[in-house]
Amino acid sequence: MRFPSSWKNVPRRWLWAGGIVLGVLLLVALTIGVIYPRVGAYMIRKKVGAKVAQKLGRQIEFGAIDVSLGHAVLRNVEIRGPLDGETPLVHIDRIDVDFDTWASFVGSVKVGEAKLAGLMVTLRRDAFGRDNVLDILDRVRGGGATGAKRQDFGSLRPKKITVTSLKVLADDAITGATATVEGGDAVWTPLQVIAHAKNVSATTPSAPKASMKAIEVRKMDGMPPVVTIDGGEITLWSKLSLTGIAGSVVADPDKHGRYVLDFAGGYGGVPGKLWTAKGGFEPAAETAQLDLVAAKFQLDRLAPILASSGIVDYQATSIDTQLHVSLDKTSAKFSGDLNLTGLNVGHPMIADKEVHDLDLSAAVAGSYDRATRTLQLTRGDFMARNVPFSVTGTIVNPRREVVVPEASAAKVADDDDDDAPAAPAKPMRGPYGIQVMKLRMVIPPINCQRVLDAIPAEMAPYMQGYKMKGMFDTDIRLEIDWTNLDATVLDGHVGINHCKVLDEPADSPKRLETQFEHYVEYEKGEWLSFIVGPENPEFVPIDQISPNLIKSITTTEDGAFYRHHGFITSEFRTALVNDLKAGKFRQGASSITMQMVKNVLLYREKTLARKLQELFLTWHVENTLTKDRILEIYFNVIEYGPQLYGIGPAAQHYFGKAAKDLTPTEAAFFSSILPSPKERYKQYCQGTLTKWTTGKIERILALMLKRERITQEEYDKAVATPLAFVKDGTETEDDCMKRVKQAIKNARPTAPPKKE
Repeated sequence: MRFPSSWKNVPRRWLWAGGIVLGVLLLVALTIGVIYPRVGAYMIRKKVGAKVAQKLGRQIEFGAIDVSLGHAVLRNVEIRGPLDGETPLVHIDRIDVDFDTWASFVGSVKVGEAKLAGLMVTLRRDAFGRDNVLDILDRVRGGGATGAKRQDFGSLRPKKITVTSLKVLADDAITGATATVEGGDAVWTPLQVIAHAKNVSATTPSAPKASMKAIEVRKMDGMPPVVTIDGGEITLWSKLSLTGIAGSVVADPDKHGRYVLDFAGGYGGVPGKLWTAKGGFEPAAETAQLDLVAAKFQLDRLAPILASSGIVDYQATSIDTQLHVSLDKTSAKFSGDLNLTGLNVGHPMIADKEVHDLDLSAAVAGSYDRATRTLQLTRGDFMARNVPFSVTGTIVNPRREVVVPEASAAKVADDDDDDAPAAPAKPMRGPYGIQVMKLRMVIPPINCQRVLDAIPAEMAPYMQGYKMKGMFDTDIRLEIDWTNLDATVLDGHVGINHCKVLDEPADSPKRLETQFEHYVEYEKGEWLSFIVGPENPEFVPIDQISPNLIKSITTTEDGAFYRHHGFITSEFRTALVNDLKAGKFRQGASSITMQMVKNVLLYREKTLARKLQELFLTWHVENTLTKDRILEIYFNVIEYGPQLYGIGPAAQHYFGKAAKDLTPTEAAFFSSILPSPKERYKQYCQGTLTKWTTGKIERILALMLKRERITQEEYDKAVATPLAFVKDGTETEDDCMKRVKQAIKNARPTAPPKKE
């Protein structure tokens, strides 16, 4: 080696030493700048990652890893498991980790502070009840549901963990529930944990929805955690929400392992504290007790909510309620009471006038079984306007089973190395997912006049002025299983027959014993009237009405007319079953008496008030008029076409003959048009029957033969004789159709208008 001339006076050994030092420095620089980061990245990816993965029982994947002395940056870190689906359990955008530099040179890892930014946690539970996180928690805690051994992370446990930009998504395939945390942060040290979550929400398909603006969790070493909630909201259903929820969960100083709940809030965004919820729970024992209290307050405090509801004049309405709830591992028990005074309601489905002073008090008790999702109301004692009644029953709302496609089920089975059974098909359900409902309503024996007085005058104007004696009682049982609707049970009794009328108003059914004037609104705002009795030449006495028509109508409308007392009790159940199968109200159980009451004594809008009066007046009609008189009025007032009322004019109009001369086929035709006489009048305009009407007439005739209401000879003659209308030629088919369409357009709808 040759040295510069200026170095000639430097001892050679010093030059060699300097060269060695320089080489070492270059080697160190190379190690620190090139080798150390690569080795560090390798150690993190292959050694540390593998060790943590083993302890968690999960696969850990890293993106880019940058290592410098005492510091590492990990990007796009993911923790995955077999039940995670497309989204990993944990995704972290960036982790900054400080560690002991000198220890790292000898292959030891001593972690200092770790900072996590952009943490996304996705929690899932599949249709078979398996989740993607519980086993990790068991490993960290030790024991638990899986019996996992507690994992000691030793030097891999950071001295401090800081989390920013936290997001959480939870999804439960069994209940359909989802939950999200839109933002949050946390700081962990061995001495304390402080975590914040922002904009937390939880939703389910058929149960309450909840949201919270902020949740704070604080836990000091050796102390239980304290949870504070602010800006909470729980939507029980679309029309009712608990809002402004604020409060805390703290450790009970008097009992180890118990936590105290203390919350308060309002309703529907209305400010103020209108209710409180206080109690406690013990996580280890999985028990809790809660007292919900809404102290008495005037409903005018809820004016922003009630302004668009059916509740009116609520300034004088008050409510107070309290409910005690006890929870354990398997069930919940509840008991409480409610008092509502001065309630006033205005809604077109109830009555055409506002209904006032609907006072109600209640005392209830029951239980809820979590495993079977069964709600039992063991006590439901109510008092409404001085009339006591009770409601008890059971509602079963089992979890919705999710049908997993065969291919998906096979994949899940492969993931678990176990043959997971396919979930059964979803059963039929009623409202709110109910599968079974059993209810019983009882009104104990009570004075008939007391029951009558309890009905608001606005709901029963036609029942005002009645004076009654006797005792009334009710015991009704209803059982519905939506998986077997044909087994529906509807039985019991309504003891109105023990009541007697002492006095009645002038417009009561008694006026129908003799001839009377009948008014009909044939179009909206357009009325006509006619006498139902001998003074009207078109009136037809019962003995002048064709027996064929009487037999046909009683066959189709009310086969037991001459045997029952106004109500076809067996048909109530049949109509209910058919309505349940259809999923809507499409079939009633109206007897001929009920139809006559609707046509003659009541306005025809479909309101609760009208139905209530219909039932009462039907009972009174049956106790006032003979069966023949009821049928005589019925035939002489019902509609057979546009502005065509009474069987006398109808028989002449359609067939040019008297009502007494109608054939079985003509009688069956009248039976076929009664549900919709204006619409089916179009057949008369066209001079021919529709295929549906032809088939209906044939079915009516066959049923009359089966019930021996016509002979075989009469049946054969009827089916062999085509039906023919009689027309005088004064109106063209087009003019006739225009008249019908105009009548249908101008007719007043029987359903009440929708409330805006």
